[in-house]
Amino acid sequence: PIAAMHEGNYVYTWSHVLPDLPGAVRHFWDHSLMYMKMKGIDPRGTPILRHFVREDDIQWTYQLYMNDIEIVQLDWFRSDPYQDYFRYLDSMGGFWLHRWGDHAVRTIAVGMWLPEDKVFEMDVPYGHQNYCRCSGAHPHLSCVREEDVGGVPAKWWICAGEDA
Repeated sequence: PIAAMHEGNYVYTWSHVLPDLPGAVRHFWDHSLMYMKMKGIDPRGTPILRHFVREDDIQWTYQLYMNDIEIVQLDWFRSDPYQDYFRYLDSMGGFWLHRWGDHAVRTIAVGMWLPEDKVFEMDVPYGHQNYCRCSGAHPHLSCVREEDVGGVPAKWWICAGEDA
């Protein structure tokens, strides 16, 4: 993935999209909408934002780039637009009061400012909590819990073939 990011001149790479729990991002979207209104940003104005924001009511779907595995160009996250958005959200107190995570901030910021050709989905195997995905490079493998194949720790995910 690092070579692909470098060769493709990507700014942000991610491995999977999942929904966040509404309670974990309480008021985050409201404050993001206020920021967008102040800055003249259309909440569905980019292809990436349209992926995450419903058309009928301009509400966020709670889907986000999970950043358990990500590769980023730090310069972009140090840029004035990103830092302005981050400082605005920080001034609203949501990181402290509601425990907003960086994955929501990064998802919406990427959607506001990065074109699709600067964002790359990595094809890497990944398993965590109730989610597992095996790499498309190995279509014969599927996600199983260690306990299902006699391994430990029992609840960890692995990618295994049918003969496991």
